[in-house]
Amino acid sequence: MISQSVASPRRPRRFILLTLLVIIIAGGGAFFWWWTVQDRDRPLDPVWAARVVVIAGDGVVGTRGGTASSARFDDPFGVAVRADGTIFVSDGTDRPRVRAIAPDGRVIDIAGGTVGFVDGPGRSARFATISGLALAADGTLYVADTGNNAIRRIAPDGNVSTIAGDGVAGCVDGPGAQARFNGPVGVAVDATGRVIVADTYNDRIRRIDRDGVVTTIAGTNDPMAASPSVAPPLTLSIPALAPLTPALDTPTGVAVGNDGRIYIADAGHGAIRILEPSGELSTLEPLDGSLHPIGVAAAEGHLFVTDERGRVVEIDGHGSTRVVAGGPSGFADGAGSDARFRRPAGIAIAAPGRLIVADAGNAVIRLVAAAARFEFRPPPPAGIRPHFDAMSFAAQPLLWPLAPMEGPHEIAGTMGEARGSDAERLHAGVDIRIGEGTPVLAARPGAVSSPLSTGEFGSLNEWIRIGSVTYVHLRAGRELHDVPLDPERFVARYDDAGKVVGMRVKRGARFATGEMIGSVNRFNHVHMNVGWPGEEFNPLDFRLLQFSDSIPPSIGKNGVMLIDQAGEWLARRVRGRLIVSGPAQIVVDAWDQSDGNRPSRRLAPYALGYQILNKDDSPVEGFELPLETIRFNQLARDADVRLIYAAGSGIPFYGKRVTRFLFIVTNTFRDGVAAPGWWDPGPLAPGDYVVRAFASDNTGNTVTRDLRVTITR
Repeated sequence: MISQSVASPRRPRRFILLTLLVIIIAGGGAFFWWWTVQDRDRPLDPVWAARVVVIAGDGVVGTRGGTASSARFDDPFGVAVRADGTIFVSDGTDRPRVRAIAPDGRVIDIAGGTVGFVDGPGRSARFATISGLALAADGTLYVADTGNNAIRRIAPDGNVSTIAGDGVAGCVDGPGAQARFNGPVGVAVDATGRVIVADTYNDRIRRIDRDGVVTTIAGTNDPMAASPSVAPPLTLSIPALAPLTPALDTPTGVAVGNDGRIYIADAGHGAIRILEPSGELSTLEPLDGSLHPIGVAAAEGHLFVTDERGRVVEIDGHGSTRVVAGGPSGFADGAGSDARFRRPAGIAIAAPGRLIVADAGNAVIRLVAAAARFEFRPPPPAGIRPHFDAMSFAAQPLLWPLAPMEGPHEIAGTMGEARGSDAERLHAGVDIRIGEGTPVLAARPGAVSSPLSTGEFGSLNEWIRIGSVTYVHLRAGRELHDVPLDPERFVARYDDAGKVVGMRVKRGARFATGEMIGSVNRFNHVHMNVGWPGEEFNPLDFRLLQFSDSIPPSIGKNGVMLIDQAGEWLARRVRGRLIVSGPAQIVVDAWDQSDGNRPSRRLAPYALGYQILNKDDSPVEGFELPLETIRFNQLARDADVRLIYAAGSGIPFYGKRVTRFLFIVTNTFRDGVAAPGWWDPGPLAPGDYVVRAFASDNTGNTVTRDLRVTITR
C-alpha cells in the first residue's frame, strides 16, 4: 500500500514534465524556424558578417561515406550546388571520384573511385585527379579531369562521358574527340550551355560549344573573340582595372557572370582577370598583392574567390574587395576572421549570403554564410582536428633527396636555426650540403595537390612541393642548364627567345621515390621540409638514414647569461658571482655539430632548458628535474623568432661572421608554439645559487654549463 501511494503521483508528474519538455522543444524549434524564415526574407546586408562551419568531413583523409560528420574526403577540390541543396564534390588524387552531399547530410559516391580514363555508368567510370565542377541548368555535371587532360560530363542519370580531350596533354582546338588540353583545373557553364575551361597548364581559356567544338578564347597573343553568351546590362562595375600582360599564368578557376563576362582566377599572376564578351582581357587589382586565387564564383554582381593562403574574398559590384572569412592558414570554425582554412580550393554560391567551400588541406567541406542565412543544424563533432599524420609518415625511414639516398650526407642546417643577421626567421627543415647541378630526388613517393606547387622561379629560394615534402634551393623541374625534365609532369614557360622563364608541376603529377625533380641551384645545398607548409616537423625525427650525431652540443665558456626586465644584460659580479635582484631571462649561447661535418659548422641543438640549484648543487623546490623549455620538434607559421632568440643571433649570409644562437630558455617553444616566460628569484632567500643550462641534440647527447649567481634584495 505504501508503495502504491508513493508511486502513483510520480507517474503523472513524469508525464507532465515530459509534455512540458516536448512543448518547449517544439516551441523553440518553431521560433527558430520563424526567426530563420523571417530573416531570410530580409535584404542581405551588403557587407554581411560571415560564420564558417564544417558541413561534411571529419578532417581525416579518406574516402568514407555515410553521415556528414563521419564521412571522409581524400582531396576535396571542386564544388557545385543543385537547387535542392545537394552539394557535389570532386574528391581525390589517389582515389578520384565525384561525390554528393545530400540535403539530409549523407555523403555518397556517384562516379569514379579508381584511377583511369573510362566512360560509363557512375561507379564504373574512371578519372585521374579531378578538380573543378560546374552544374548546368539541366542537371548535367561537368568535371575538369585534370589528370586525364579532358573534360567529362556526368548526366543526370549518372552516366559519365568525355566531351573533349583524348587523355594526351596538348593544345589543340577543334572537335571534342580531337581537341587537347593540358591539365585543366577550372570549369564553368554559361547561360546557353557552353562549357568554359581554365586550361591551366596551357595558360589559356577554352570554350566547348554545344556541338562539342573546342575554341581558345583567351591566353594567346591574339585571343579569339568570344561572342556574348548573355546580353543584359552589365551588373558588375569594376573601376580598378590595372594593366598587365595579356598572357595568363596558370589559370585555375573560371566563372561566368550574368553579364556575359568570364571571371578567371589567374593563380600565377595573383589576380582576377576579366574576359569581356568582346574578347578583351583586363585585370582586377588584387587585394594586397598577396592573393593566390584558386576558385572563383560569380552571382548577382558579386565575385567570391578562394585564396589558397587561407581566405575567402569578396569583390562587390563597385569593385571593392573585402575578406569574408579566414586569415592565416589553419583550421577553425567561427566568425569571419576567426575562421581558418588550409588550402581552400573550389567555391560555389548556394544562395545570397551562402557559400560552399572545399577546404582541401583540411579534408572538409565548409559553409560560409551570413548569420541570417544559417539553417538549424547540429554542430560538427568537437573532435575535428585536421593535422599532418606524422605517425604514418614515420612508419618508414626518411631517405635523403640526393644520391646515394641511403646517405650519409653533410647536414648544413637544422630545424629552428635563426636565419638572417639578427634572428629574422626560423629555419624549417634540414639543409644538405651538395654542389650546384646535383640531381635532387624525391625522398618519398607523393602526388602534387595544389596547382601552385612551385615558386620563386630562378631565385636562391626556388621550391617545389610533392606530397608531404617540400624541397628548396633547386631548379625545380630542370637540370643544371635549365633543360626541362619530363614534360608530362613539368610545364615550362618560355619567353620569345625560347628561354625558360617559369616552371610549374602539374596538379595530380605523381612521383616515385628516387625520381629526379630538379637540380641543386647556386646556393650549393638542398633544403628539405616535412609536413604542411608553415607547420613543418623536424626531418631528423623521421629516422633519416645513416644520419649520426655522436658529438654533444657546445655551450660557450661564458655561454649562460641573464637579461633584466629593462632588457639590459646583467654584468655586475661580486666574488665571481653574477648579482641578481629581480626577474630575469636566461640566455644560453649553444650550438651543435654532427658526425662528418666540418669543425666550423654550427647547427642548432634539438632541445634546451635550465635548472636552478642551491650552492651545493641540490635542486631548489620546483626544479627537482631540469626544465626543458625549447624543443625543435615542430614549427608553426606564426612562431615568433624573438621569443626564442636574443638579439645578436643569426647566421650571416655566406658565413662572413661567426654563427651565434642565443636561446632565451626562460621562454618556451614546443610543438611550434612560442610563449614568453621569466625566472623570478623572488621566492628564494638571498644567497648563492647556480643556474644550470643544458642543450641536447636529436640523439640525446647533452651538455650543461653553470652560471653562479648571488640573489640580493
